[in-house]
Amino acid sequence: MALGIQLEKEGISVSVVAKTVPELLLFFRNEEAPRLRLPFSKDRRLGEVYTLTVSFRELRAAGFRGAALKSAEYQFEADGRRFADPYGKSFSGHDSFGKALKENSVKRSPLFLSDFDWEEEAAPVIPARERVIYRLHVRGFTMAKNSGVVQRGTFDGIVEKLPYLKELGVTTLELLPAEEFEELPFGSARVNYWGYGETFHFAPKASYCRKRRRDPAGELRALVKALHAAGMELVMEFYFDGKQTVSYVLEVLRYYRRFYHLDGARLSGQFPLGDILRDPYLKGFLLFAEERPAESGANFYCCDRAFQQDMRKFLKGDEGMVRALLGYSRRMPGEASRVNYLAHTNGFTLADLVSYERKHNEENGENNMDGGSETDSWNCGVEGKTKRRTVLACRAQQRRNAFALLFLSQGTPLFLAGDEFGNSQGGNNNAYCQDNAVSWLDWRQAKQEAENLAFVRGLIAFRKAHPALGRQTPPLFLDTDAVGLPDVSYHGEQPWQAQTEPFRRQIGILYNGHYAKLKNGEADSSLFCIYNMHWEAHTFSLPGAGKGKAWHLAVRTYGESAHCLTPGEEERLEDQETFLLPARSIVVLLAKEVPTEGKTKRSKKRQGDTRSNGR
Repeated sequence: MALGIQLEKEGISVSVVAKTVPELLLFFRNEEAPRLRLPFSKDRRLGEVYTLTVSFRELRAAGFRGAALKSAEYQFEADGRRFADPYGKSFSGHDSFGKALKENSVKRSPLFLSDFDWEEEAAPVIPARERVIYRLHVRGFTMAKNSGVVQRGTFDGIVEKLPYLKELGVTTLELLPAEEFEELPFGSARVNYWGYGETFHFAPKASYCRKRRRDPAGELRALVKALHAAGMELVMEFYFDGKQTVSYVLEVLRYYRRFYHLDGARLSGQFPLGDILRDPYLKGFLLFAEERPAESGANFYCCDRAFQQDMRKFLKGDEGMVRALLGYSRRMPGEASRVNYLAHTNGFTLADLVSYERKHNEENGENNMDGGSETDSWNCGVEGKTKRRTVLACRAQQRRNAFALLFLSQGTPLFLAGDEFGNSQGGNNNAYCQDNAVSWLDWRQAKQEAENLAFVRGLIAFRKAHPALGRQTPPLFLDTDAVGLPDVSYHGEQPWQAQTEPFRRQIGILYNGHYAKLKNGEADSSLFCIYNMHWEAHTFSLPGAGKGKAWHLAVRTYGESAHCLTPGEEERLEDQETFLLPARSIVVLLAKEVPTEGKTKRSKKRQGDTRSNGR
């Protein structure tokens, strides 16, 4: 028996859970007093579920006809207390974000949702290895005046930004909770900006919609439709506090898949993961969670924090982290089923990760006691804002290093909205209550950080173009086809010598393109990824690029420009034997065919910038 409102041929059926006999209250929109009260009957009770059928004739007799019927709203009352429908598909009455609730204020739901024409909409088919996830807050993404959109802070605002997102190269948007939650419950002094807490899961958040003709269900469907037309996916985060039944959780996920054509769900809090994974209605539905079950399908992605913790330490030059880096070049427990990230909602943004060593959460009003203290961050020599050019250059390079670590590792990359252009929260690593410029993206940065933004776009495109960086099977470290190189190999400063002692902060990883096929069935190019997180430069002797091939510089994180070269414009190394990698830098070398009449030059000139990026 379905709970909530069900449309039938001759009227509506209403089911609600209550300990005593409830009443259905029907309202004209914008009127305070109910126009009609209809009591439920004990005769139509099963357990604590009461059911009531209301005919359209009864509704018309009470004045609910035409436009008044389409805009009619309802709530329940039992023992003199009014309450909203936990299964309400939309809500009105609290349409302004952050507006304090009145005591005993109760949300109301419309009886009917608006019609929607999906037309020829179809979900895109995105290969697992090409998936790039972009995590954003619906309101914070476009709320700033400099966002350049008309409908700021809304689902429609995201639609307005689709050209930007498409050009960036992300394939999948992951929304922080965007269901109807109480952001400022009665008596609360701090806004629940993120949305973790008591939630009406079946309803998209009304305050994330345009002010005029507000239609949460229609606007979320329009967002999904626009994303699918652009070849992109939508994943929404659902927070469950453990009070919900298994059937409720399953019904929520099924409903969003069926009614909103949602592509997946990020699960947080307490939820029955095993039941969700076994549900036949959710087969093929993308599922993301921090915990990892013993068994899961190709549609499940584990979002643990190990990558974040390990790569943050490697990024700032901690000892003993080379082995961890190598682990992420082969760690694939399932089909592309691990989500990697260096920055997440509860922690520093990427820009703050390289600008602050201590949290600065004073504005949260908790004496800086909230938020994690173990930041695994390095400020490049100055805490917080600075005008020192050497520090700013170091921070920009460290951000490029972070993105390189993310996109050169095996697994599915995820990054926070704004990290691509250096969005900062001023060192606040727990901005759960900051509905202001602290959490809103500052889109001026996108213009000021044009070079680094171009680097991220290029790096995303580079990853998609090279299947070696998104393997679907674990490497064997063998040359099973006898082509001269194993599928994956590790190299220290000398070829074929993996130097992984704790004091090492530099290593090379060679991916043999023969074992990573392109879409047309041809072999990928071989890639040599060289990492140096030491504060001193290191010279690497290069393994051979292969018969008739030479190493070309494709990606670099040092220098002031041209960090990710356009395909076909990669720079051929003058010295094919050694490469001097500057301090705190990463490069990717690409093996490309050379003209047969040409000969590889042998030169004592070393590539790279010998300037040290001191600690």
